Amino acid sequence: PELYYNFYGRIAWRFEPFQAGIEHLRRGFEAGLSSGHADMGLYCLLHTIKFVLFSSPSLKSTLKEIDYYLHLLKTYKSVVTRNYLLIFRETVSLLIDSGEATSIQEKAVFGDLNDPGNKPREAFFHHAVIRAYWSGYTERCGYCIQK
Repeated sequence: PELYYNFYGRIAWRFEPFQAGIEHLRRGFEAGLSSGHADMGLYCLLHTIKFVLFSSPSLKSTLKEIDYYLHLLKTYKSVVTRNYLLIFRETVSLLIDSGEATSIQEKAVFGDLNDPGNKPREAFFHHAVIRAYWSGYTERCGYCIQK
């Protein structure tokens, strides 16, 4: 699983299609869980979801996949991975319908956003930028069409 995580999660996305990286990271996730290296498998899972978010043709299928992994994480009880998956889920939900029909009650815990040592803080701001960019995309397109 370490090879999958280090190569396909950090390096290969620059040279290979996202779909190839997704497949290999899924293998790393499965290998990590089956070999007892759950932490490394869960890191592969996070990178898988990241690549799926950026390359999936359907946000609804991405949301289903995230929900499946959130259900699976009830077994492994990894709070950190669950938190990051909830951040991804919230982003996808907001991109689909502004969270109206696809939102869930459970939310990610970010801690103190003013603390520079807070790791989820980086993910919060990263996803805030993604949401702001894509949420405003339709308005920008409408403005350009009118011109």
